[in-house]
Formats: sequence, structure tokens, C-alpha cells
Amino acid sequence: MKREIVLSLVLHLVVFGVAVMSSPFDTAGKFDYGEVIRIRAVAMPGFSPPAAEPVAIEPVQIPEAIEEATPEIPIDDPTTVKQPAKVEKPKRAKTDKPARLDAGAKVSGNGKKEVDVSSPGAGSPFGSATIDNASFDYPYWFTQAFNKIAGNFRNTVVIDGRVVCVVYFQVIRSGRLIELRVEQSSGIPAFDRVCTAAIEQSAPFPPLPREFREEIIGITVPFTNTSR
Repeated sequence: MKREIVLSLVLHLVVFGVAVMSSPFDTAGKFDYGEVIRIRAVAMPGFSPPAAEPVAIEPVQIPEAIEEATPEIPIDDPTTVKQPAKVEKPKRAKTDKPARLDAGAKVSGNGKKEVDVSSPGAGSPFGSATIDNASFDYPYWFTQAFNKIAGNFRNTVVIDGRVVCVVYFQVIRSGRLIELRVEQSSGIPAFDRVCTAAIEQSAPFPPLPREFREEIIGITVPFTNTSR
């Protein structure tokens, strides 16, 4: 029984294989274009498609053009030559010149000038002085010089009565003292030394004024042991 079943299966397989091998598979197949039906659409008479509704378009606002202002540039005439602006120079402050010693000055017959030097300070040991140069008219210089002399005059000599010692000295342009001597002694050597020491300790004196042309001045001054 089994044998028959097996033979039957084998036979069927053989037949199936022969059938397959004898007719190959046509996967793509054939298509006949003559069988395609062509259709042309024709509009029916009296038919019109509905008109499309218009779409409202909002107006577009175009900004106005901005005109730039053209600056006006002044153009100078090339034939015109500009004059440079005048620059005012700063005004110099007026300086007061030293007061001239015209009033109160006495010129003697020998060309010497007598000046009052008692005002420089209280307790001045001298009342007047004589200068060899009659053209030396600068009272401020006398004020400075004799203030120094009066400050350095220190009389420690006890004297009964009033005595006078006349001293002569010279000053050059720089204010340096170049000569000092007793012109007339008081008769008391100690007092004479006090007078010359007052002048010597006051050097150097103020420089001579620039306006003064000479190089040396000579001054004679009398000292007294009593204050004026």
C-alpha cells in the first residue's frame, strides 16, 4: 500500500516538473493598446462655468519720499582776500613808578643832595642824609636801605648829652657795600663803632634802580645817640 502511494507521489511530481519546464513564466504579460478607449470631453451647448468671485485687495500705502535739506555752504569769492582777524593784545597792567624825590630834597652848591630819612621807622637815629649823586631821585630805595640800618643800630654806650657821628659809605649797582668810613667822629670811639656796625650789618643793600645810569652812589649820614 505504501509502495503505491509513494509511486503515485513521484509520478505527480514528474508530471508537474515537466509542465513547468515546458512553458516558462511570462511575468510581464502582454498589453494590447488597441483595446484602450479614448474619450474627449465636449462642453455642452449653453453651459458656462460660474465666474470666480473677485478677491478684494487692500491698497498698499506708499510712504512719501523725504527730501533732505541741502545745507547752504557760503562760497567765498576767490578774488577777495580775507584780512586776518585782529588779535587784541592783553593790556599790561600799569605799574606805578617809584615816586620821585623832588619835594623835600635840597641840592647844595657842591652838587650833593640832602634827603630826609627820618621817616623809615620810629626811633630813627638819623634825621637826614646827603647823597653825592644829585640825579638819584628814588625815595623807595632810601626807605628800604635806611629801614635796614635803623634796625641794625643798637647803641649800648651810655653817653651824657647828645653826640653826633657822621659816616660815609658807598654802594654799587648790585647793592654791595664797597667803602665805609667815619667822616666825623663823635669823640667816643665806642659810639663810632656802633654807627659803622649798623651800616656794615645792613649790607647788601637793595640793588640800584635800573633807570639810574651811574654805577656807584655815595651817602653821608649823621648818627646821633638820641632818637628822633
